[in-house]
Amino acid sequence: MKAWLLIGTLILFTLSAAPIFAQDTSTPAPPTPVSAAAPALDVSEAERILQHAQQTLEEAQEAQADAEAAMERAGELSDLGFNLLGLFEAFGLIISLLAVGAGVFGFRQLRTLQTRLDNAINKFETDLADARIRFAAELKEGENELTSMRDQLMRSADDATLALSLLPLGERQYKFKDFNGALDTYRRALELDPDNPLIYYRIGYVYVHSGKLDEAEQYLTGALKQDEAFVPAMAALGYTYRRKGEKLPVGIERNEMFNRAEQYLLKALSTSPKLVDDDDESWWGSLGGLYKRRGQIDSAIYAYAQAGEVTPHSSYPFSNLALLYRDRNDLEGMMRMYKRVERLAIGETQSKIDNYWAYADLLTARLALGKQKEAEEVLEYVLDTAPTTDSSYALNMLIDTLTRLTAALGGEEKAPHIKPVIEKLQAEIAQREKTSTSQSII
Repeated sequence: MKAWLLIGTLILFTLSAAPIFAQDTSTPAPPTPVSAAAPALDVSEAERILQHAQQTLEEAQEAQADAEAAMERAGELSDLGFNLLGLFEAFGLIISLLAVGAGVFGFRQLRTLQTRLDNAINKFETDLADARIRFAAELKEGENELTSMRDQLMRSADDATLALSLLPLGERQYKFKDFNGALDTYRRALELDPDNPLIYYRIGYVYVHSGKLDEAEQYLTGALKQDEAFVPAMAALGYTYRRKGEKLPVGIERNEMFNRAEQYLLKALSTSPKLVDDDDESWWGSLGGLYKRRGQIDSAIYAYAQAGEVTPHSSYPFSNLALLYRDRNDLEGMMRMYKRVERLAIGETQSKIDNYWAYADLLTARLALGKQKEAEEVLEYVLDTAPTTDSSYALNMLIDTLTRLTAALGGEEKAPHIKPVIEKLQAEIAQREKTSTSQSII
C-alpha cells in the first residue's frame, strides 16, 4: 500500500511539473537586436542574473545526487515485488528536464546580458579609438606649434644678438665723426631687431647731432613708442625740441617748442639725475642751455651746477657757468671759473685729441684769460676737429659764446683780440657751406 502511495505521489509531482517544463523548454523567441545605442549596462542586474543561474545549477546538482542515492536504495526494495528502476529513471529524467528548463531561462538572460556587454565593449573601444586619434592629432598640432615657436624664438634671439653686436661698431663710427657710417650700421641693427628702443635712440641721437632734427624726432619718438619709460630717448627728444626752438623766431611757437623741450628734459632728469649722453656729458647741461636762452639765469646756473656734479672732469658745464656769473656781475667768479675750465679742457684734449667741444672751451678760456698766443694755437685744433656734418651749428655756437665773452669783458675796445678769432670762424663756416653747395650740385 505504501508503495502505491509513493508511486501516486511521484505521478502527481510529475504532472504538476509538466507545465513548468513545457513553459521553460518551449522554443524561445529570437532575442531583440540591441542597437549600438543600447542602454548602459546595470551592474546590479547582471549580478542578480548570475546569482540566479548559479543557484539553479546547485539545485540541479543536489537533485542528481538524490536520484543516485535513490537508485542505490532501489535494490533494497526489490523484495516488495516492484521494479522501481523505470520509475526512478523517469523521475531522474524529469529532474534533468527541470534543470535544463531552468538553465534555458538563465541562458536567455545571460545571452541578453552578453549582447549588452558586447555592445558596450564595442562602443567603448570605438570611443577609445576615436579619442586616441583626436589625442594624437592634437598632440601633433601642439608639437608643431611648439617647434614653430622655438624656431621663431631662436631666430629672434639670433637676430637680436647680432643687432646688439652691431651697436659698438655704430658707436665707434659716431665717435670718429663718421655719422653716415654709424647710421648705416644702426639701420642694419634695426632691421634685425625692430622692437629695440636702444637702436631707435642711437639713430635719433646721430640725426640730432647731424642737424637733421625732423629725422631725430621721428626715431626718438619711435624709441618711446617701444618703451615709454626709456629715459635716454626722453632726454634726447627734449634736446631735439630745444634745437628746433633755437631755429624759430621769437614768439609763441618758439616758446611752445622750448616748453616741450623742458618737459622731456625734466622728466628724464627727475627719473635719472645722473644721466649722461653718448658724448659723456650730463643732460643737465642741455637743460641749462634752454634756461640760458630763455634768460632764466638762476635756473640756468642751477642746471649747469648739477651738470658739474655729475661730470666734474668735464669743462663744458663750468665754461657755461663762467659767463652766467658775469651775467650776475660777478667778474671775479667768472675769471676763477675760466681758470678751472682751462685746466679741465687741457686734460680732455690730451685724453681725446679730436674732442671739438673741449678745444672750443679751451679757446674760450684762454681768450678770457688774455692768453692770445696760446688761444691762436688752439684755434687750429678747433677748426680741424669741428664736425663736418652740421658743422655750422657747432661753429656758430662757439661764435655766440665768444660774442657774449666780448660783452662780458667790456666790449671790443677792451677785448680786441677776440674779434679776429670770430672772423676766422665765420670764414670757415662760409667755406664749408660753399664746398657743401658745390658738392650737392655735382
